[in-house]
Amino acid sequence: MNQSPDANLLVSQLRQLGQNLEQYVTVLGKLEYEKVEAEAEYRQVLEEHEDNLAQAFLSANGGVEARKYTARLQCAPSRNKRDEAKKEWQHSEARVRTQFASISALHRRIEIGRSMLSREKTLMSLDGIGGA
Repeated sequence: MNQSPDANLLVSQLRQLGQNLEQYVTVLGKLEYEKVEAEAEYRQVLEEHEDNLAQAFLSANGGVEARKYTARLQCAPSRNKRDEAKKEWQHSEARVRTQFASISALHRRIEIGRSMLSREKTLMSLDGIGGA
């Protein structure tokens, strides 16, 4: 079957989009792994911070409010570490969402390309270029 130049171009572009999709899915897998690791790190740092806070509270002197504030101030470094870990986890989630959006857009481009190729094949058939 002879194909029109437009059909050949569409086939070539669809092939490239398919390869791009494969690459995007591979990247998504890596980003998902990084997200899981970031979440685990955050949860571990959170536990450590809460343990530090409890220990500081129990060892502080004074009334309940004074002990809470003393413990909070003593645990500022672990709180900052907790906040950084949470931020990294949130950033990793954002990277995963962005990659999903890219994959979704690529799927739409592939569907449009398939529709256009189908149209080209129909036109070739009607023109007697493509067929038996």
